[in-house]
Amino acid sequence: MLKRVMTFLRQRVTILVDFRIRLKPIRLIAPKWILLVICLIMVSFIGTGGRSIVCCVGNQIVSCKLSRLEGENQELLGKYTELEEDADSLGELLALMESHDIQLRMYKNMEIWPEDIRQLGVGGPAVETPEMIELREMGSSHYHGVAEIKQSIDALLRKALYQQESFVEIEKKLTKDEYMLDRTPSITPTEGHLTSGFGYRIDPFLHCIKMHTGVDISNKPGTPILASADGVVSFTGYLSGYGLTVKIDHGNEIETLYGHLSEFYVKEGQSVLRGEAIGAMGNTGRSHGPHLHYEVRVAGRPINPKGYFLDEEILGK
Repeated sequence: MLKRVMTFLRQRVTILVDFRIRLKPIRLIAPKWILLVICLIMVSFIGTGGRSIVCCVGNQIVSCKLSRLEGENQELLGKYTELEEDADSLGELLALMESHDIQLRMYKNMEIWPEDIRQLGVGGPAVETPEMIELREMGSSHYHGVAEIKQSIDALLRKALYQQESFVEIEKKLTKDEYMLDRTPSITPTEGHLTSGFGYRIDPFLHCIKMHTGVDISNKPGTPILASADGVVSFTGYLSGYGLTVKIDHGNEIETLYGHLSEFYVKEGQSVLRGEAIGAMGNTGRSHGPHLHYEVRVAGRPINPKGYFLDEEILGK
């Protein structure tokens, strides 16, 4: 076998090199083993060069990836800083809202939720996002900082939800109170001079002491008479002693009465607003001159109307 190989390697081969130009072709005659050595040398050079090219290209790819990662890292650091600042600002805003919440509850005599309820759900480990998991697996030094901000934001979101619920409760209370306030007599129903107050007095017709269940305000005939609060007209007509009279039901068992009118501007069942003209001052019924007899009744009982006058300064002294 070895002889055959040696015989094969000693055999000569002829190589014709044609330059495709006017020069004559070159004829080379050499043993096969020389040709084999030349091929091995060429393959060795090609392999070494290929490895060098692969290493060079690989290094360039790694370098580009590192540059990209460094850029992304700087961008993440910038966002991390912004997120931290936003979390601080949100915390300050929620603290201010909580302070206003307590003040509103105190003002409206509402229950102030204890601090332990306000802090309910605050704290605990942050739920890891895919980005945080990637940072942890990479062993990033920013993982704990990001986790703390995530935990802080989660707590702020829970407090914000609580604050929203609290404000909804306060809004309902304010809406209810506003409704009741609009229907509570609070203005004098006309301009003029207060000529007779609420309480016992000498009756101008019977000349004996009797209870006066309202107040009398005098002015010239035709002076507008105003509804002292929002409500629904429950009566328009003539009442003995009161003459032409308007009654307004304000709800919550509160009713107002306007007597001695000269005419009506409203009808029964009509809704009226505070300050709306409902009639004109007159001298009907048992009266010594043009004036308004005004009553406030709660659950059917006459109450001193002066306790409901928030603008008493318009009355003459």
